[in-house]
Parts: sequence; structure tokens; C-alpha cells
Amino acid sequence: MSSQEQNELSEEKIKQMIKNKQKKLQELEKGSEYIKELSDIALLQLELEQYEKSEQNLLTCFEHFQKQKDRLGQASVLGILGTLYYKSANYKKSIETYEKALKIYRDLSQIQERIMCLKGIGNAYIKLNKLDNASDTFFKCADISSKNKAMYDFLDCLGNLIFIFEKKEEWEVIFELYNKSLKAFQKIKDKKGIITSYFNLGIIKKNKEQKYSEALSYFKRGTNLAIDGNYSELILKGLSYIGESFYYLGKIKEAKEQFIRGLHLAEKINAGNAIQQFKILLNSFGLNEQEIQKELESFRSKRANKTKS
Repeated sequence: MSSQEQNELSEEKIKQMIKNKQKKLQELEKGSEYIKELSDIALLQLELEQYEKSEQNLLTCFEHFQKQKDRLGQASVLGILGTLYYKSANYKKSIETYEKALKIYRDLSQIQERIMCLKGIGNAYIKLNKLDNASDTFFKCADISSKNKAMYDFLDCLGNLIFIFEKKEEWEVIFELYNKSLKAFQKIKDKKGIITSYFNLGIIKKNKEQKYSEALSYFKRGTNLAIDGNYSELILKGLSYIGESFYYLGKIKEAKEQFIRGLHLAEKINAGNAIQQFKILLNSFGLNEQEIQKELESFRSKRANKTKS
């Protein structure tokens, strides 16, 4: 079954769920159970991108919570409306609505909900290309997330901040953000996140600052962790980064060794693109196919002898 067929099946299923809930709604008196069903319908309509219908039902729910003086209910509906306006590309209204929800959540000391609203506001500012407003929002969100040990939200905020400052080409700030990401990944013991952070730190040192020795240090740390975790794709990336750093440092022999090592692993795991990449890099050192194979055989022979001893 194709993904399009799966989507159509899912869409039909959602439409049927809406019909069932609308039928049930006719049997209910207007009260809390009625509002719960109506809210469910609105969420399903939002999923189907039926924005006007969804908005109308959500506003009915909001009026109910206003009459009940239920501030938490009001904030919940406002948060969903913020998402609805964001999805329908009404970014200014999305920000206004999220901010109303945020105020209530702040008053009621609802931390996770505040984080959710701030992320929504920040993303809407990005869409409006108001990058300073967006960065202010995500810094605030990151601070709250960090203080409340919400590490995944913290990392999400850092990811958005990195995106913003990459657009602004402020590499010193990006370097600090990657450092913060590294510490966060270390806290939650996310090995792949740690490796990627080391690589990203190395890339900035190599590409933006031309500090190849420092870049090499970060690449080695990431690659060693990738080897420890047996993450083949990350090992290949790391060997490529290390080889390039050696090359820029004028250490051609060491660079060639890393590329041969990378080619050996790429062939071992049948990584077609990586095989091609390492061969191109070795070609750039003046090696033809026959010479590459000779170097590869020599590397494998030395490796086999080490294993025996």
C-alpha cells in the first residue's frame, strides 16, 4: 500500500470518527460531556485541515469555559487555536492567541504548557522572518526548560536558535549553542546527540574559523564515541572530517590513511555513496583505482596482523 493510499485511508477513518461523534453530540445536553465531544471533533477537523469548522467549534468550547470561569479550559482552547492559526499561515493571530494562553498558564504556574506556547510563538516569529523576536522567545523558553529539567524541550529550543543564528551567520553564538547542546545530550546520555554535537563544533572550527587543530580534536572525540557505539554511518562521517582536517594541516599521509580506513569500512558495510566519496578524495591525492586498491590491501593486511598478535 502506497503512502498516498494510507493517507486516504486515514482521512476516511477520521471523517468517520467525526460523523460518529457528531451523531453522539445530538444525543447530549450542552454541558461538560458535550464540550468534550465538540473539542474532540475540532481536533479531528484540525487534522483534516478543516480550519474554519475547527475554529468555530473551538470558539464554542472557549465560550463554555468562559461561562464556567474555567481558566485552564480557556487556556487549553487558546493553545489549540494558536496551533490552528499557525497551520493556516495566520502567524500574527497565532502569536496573539498563544500569548493569551501563555498569560493564563503563567498565572496558574503551568510550566510545560508555558513551554509549548513559547515554542509556538517562536516558530510563528520565524515564519514572519522576525528573527530577533524569535530568538528572544526561544532563549526565554530554553531558560524555563533548563530550570525545570525539561531537557528535550531545551534541546528543541536550541535547535531553533541554531537555525535562527545560522540565517544571521553569527557563528560565535552558534558555537556556544552547540556547546550547550553537547552538555544537554551528555545529561540525558544521548550518545548520537553527543557525537553530532562534537562534529558540529568541529565543522564551525574548520569551515568558519579555519582552526584545523581545534576542529581535528572535536572530530576525533566524536569519531571515537561513534566507534565505541559501533555507529557505522557516524564513523564514516568522522573519518572523512578527520582526514579533511589533516589535509588542511598539511598532513597528507595522515589524511590519506583516514580516507583508506573510511573506504575499508564503507566497502565492508556496502555504503555505496561513502565508497564513492572516499575514492574521489583519494583521487584528489593523485591515486588511481589500482593504487587505491593497493593501499587498501596494505591497510587490511596490517589490520589482520594486528588482530593475530
